[in-house]
Amino acid sequence: MYLNLQTFNSTLPTNVIFGVNSVEENLIVKIKEYNKTNVFIATDPGLVKAGIPDKIYSLLKDNGIEAIVFSEVEPNPHAVTIMKGSELYKAESCDMILAVGGGSAMDFAKAVGVKVSHPGHILDYRRGENPIVNEIPTLFAIPTTVGTGSEVTTVAVVTDHVAGRKYVVSSPMLAPKVAFVDPILTSSLPRQVVVTTGIDALVHAIEAFTAIRATPITDGLAIQAIKMLVENLPSTYAHPKYLEARSQVHLASTIAGMAFSLGGLGLVHSCSHPMSAIYNVPHGLANAILLPNIIEYNLISNYQKYAEIARIFDSSLTVQNNKVAAENLVNLLNSFNQALGIPKDFNYLGIKFTEEMVNRLAHDAMDDKGTIPNNPRKVIKEDIVQIYNKVLPLYQEEGALT
Repeated sequence: MYLNLQTFNSTLPTNVIFGVNSVEENLIVKIKEYNKTNVFIATDPGLVKAGIPDKIYSLLKDNGIEAIVFSEVEPNPHAVTIMKGSELYKAESCDMILAVGGGSAMDFAKAVGVKVSHPGHILDYRRGENPIVNEIPTLFAIPTTVGTGSEVTTVAVVTDHVAGRKYVVSSPMLAPKVAFVDPILTSSLPRQVVVTTGIDALVHAIEAFTAIRATPITDGLAIQAIKMLVENLPSTYAHPKYLEARSQVHLASTIAGMAFSLGGLGLVHSCSHPMSAIYNVPHGLANAILLPNIIEYNLISNYQKYAEIARIFDSSLTVQNNKVAAENLVNLLNSFNQALGIPKDFNYLGIKFTEEMVNRLAHDAMDDKGTIPNNPRKVIKEDIVQIYNKVLPLYQEEGALT
């Protein structure tokens, strides 16, 4: 589309502070700038074992700032846990929230912010229901994984385990005021966690780059994030202590978060959300497995953009036309995943999926209101069923042809 025919808005409200030891050097300064004195720290049990929340808690206490640690955040945070956290926030008279962790801690913290500033249940504010009209408490974010990008986005994903669904809670008010992107906090992450969260960031960037809502601003952010991830994710997988590669990947995750915060996401996320909600597949891993198959489905929508991505993976494709270069992307992504130890499908779950189970997944994916409309190719349910059938081990009736 010609630029003279476009109109769009681009607001990035989060102050991003990047650098090794940036938390230790800047956190207290920023809390005091906001005149806050009682911090609700949202984190998870794994980080507690690693000792990171305790260090932050001690840093706050040593500087005269009260704090309470809520460490019950689970992967794909439950609505029930969010309600529990909001009650603790109010009971302790906290005046700000500090999210420490990966995407789940960020989602949880944003949702707690909504709940303490609005009546009712957190699920009352999922996309398509009641609007978020009140300011949430001041929110700071300290990401400790390298994939979510949630430290700069305006959305939270909440899981309703009764319904077996993941819902999006979204508002410009959910953007953290300050994000501390400190590579040193990722140094102890297991390499497989780095890989799955890093590919999650790659999916964010690819989907933002090709989304219907993409603009020249989101394109610039997304393509830079893709370059940084393609060049550095294999290095940080091979050498976990290589701080430069880890720093590149950590910042790329934040840049990808900026891109999709403005440009949105697409079908990879539509299909991965039900896999996480129903079968508890880690979000980044679900994205990684689905990515090549959905790129293959989407290619026809924009050969030029998919060719640009393919040429980042393989510079020799610069001599090929866009269609040929784009068609190489699926194999390039499969090889990239394989080099990083990502399985090609969901066989590892040990589940045989029936037609009814696949239809349930496809139904929920089609109902992912924040992603399906933004996918570059128009999607129908039958298309999603075919995509799932490529990556799910299917149940075969006895005597049926395979």
